[in-house]
Amino acid sequence: MADILSQEEVDALLSAVSSGEIPVNTTADPGIKKQVNVYDFKRPEMISKDQVRTLQMVHENFARFLSNFMSTYLRTVVEINLIAVDQLTYGEFIMSLPNPTSINIMSMDPLMGRGIFEVNPILVFTIVDRLLGGPGISPQEIRLFTDIEQKIMSNVVQRALVGLSEAWEHVADIDFKFVDKEMNPQFCQILAPSETVAAITLEVKIAETKGIMSICIPYLSLEPLIDKLSAQHLIGAPPKKISDDQKRNIEFSLKNASVTVTFEVGRTQLPIRDIMELQAGDIIMFEKSVNTPNYVFVENVPKFYGVPGLIGSKKGFLISSRIDY
Repeated sequence: MADILSQEEVDALLSAVSSGEIPVNTTADPGIKKQVNVYDFKRPEMISKDQVRTLQMVHENFARFLSNFMSTYLRTVVEINLIAVDQLTYGEFIMSLPNPTSINIMSMDPLMGRGIFEVNPILVFTIVDRLLGGPGISPQEIRLFTDIEQKIMSNVVQRALVGLSEAWEHVADIDFKFVDKEMNPQFCQILAPSETVAAITLEVKIAETKGIMSICIPYLSLEPLIDKLSAQHLIGAPPKKISDDQKRNIEFSLKNASVTVTFEVGRTQLPIRDIMELQAGDIIMFEKSVNTPNYVFVENVPKFYGVPGLIGSKKGFLISSRIDY
């Protein structure tokens, strides 16, 4: 057991230190290097780098879906790329948005709270002009959106949110749905300015027009999914089960697909000298008899054995057996 100093011993020790009898080493050992990390208590790092990478993977998939959807919907080439996944406060996110802009408030069932899907005004005018039959040119001066323009963008965003739900399937079943719209960012107070959010930035290119789409998801909403936002969970997640309706749709599409079926009448080998001397009327002998089953090809892959014959006045073949691999 360690000895405990009495009050007199403590006073004597303090006096010796004050008088200089006992030297005090106030300098740190130069051989010891301390690593200092900058930490802002106003903006705590709630989302780890591993979780940010998972968010990047999810929204890269969404960018591919949205690119294909917008290209088909607008009937022109649309390129969409993920620019960044940042962690910032809601106040900083709102301050970064232009005014006016297309702010679409979305629910995220079963998660609590609301998120934002924002579309830059340049993209809004380009998309609306394209859908109404124009070349997709935005005006030189940004103005407030009309009711018709807002309604058109609401329809576009609703379809885009379907793809966002599909992109999140490997992490969690989240149903993103359009709830409300706003043009002025200052009037969109769905969260306290100091709350942490994940901000996803997408760059959109439509012909010669470039703009930004932003997605804002509060950390409070993501908190129940924090354990699932890891690369290990995303890679090791079991494949999503296909519903009976999806199976029937796939089977229907496959059964109605057209494929090329060919029949090999015969096969033989000839030297090039004989082939060069072939003329009209020459007869080539096959290696097999006409009654010997030969290959039936489906898309150039042998699938059956068949025998040639006549079906009325037309030539055909009778399938005799199936080739099992």
